[in-house]
Amino acid sequence: MRKKNPWVAAVLNLILPGIGFAYLGSATLIVSGVVLFISSIVVDIIYLKYTVGMAQRPSFQIFSILGGLSLAIITFAVTKIFNKTIQPKGEQESLQK
Repeated sequence: MRKKNPWVAAVLNLILPGIGFAYLGSATLIVSGVVLFISSIVVDIIYLKYTVGMAQRPSFQIFSILGGLSLAIITFAVTKIFNKTIQPKGEQESLQK
């Protein structure tokens, strides 16, 4: 498995929550990314249904931006940890022999 770019994962998660985890390719992270994506959609639907007009407030927009940025930072850190667990290509071949 190849190392992944942490910046790409962070930007993907900033655009669509959970997609940055799926980019990493690990089965566990793909499942967690899908769960995160679905849960963010459900939370948005519930929020919009019960708080009509509140999405226009600056406090909601600031909270949304900070939430997205924090998720991008978490994804960046997870990608760095993920890359440390990947063995270089030469080591993988020597272990298989």
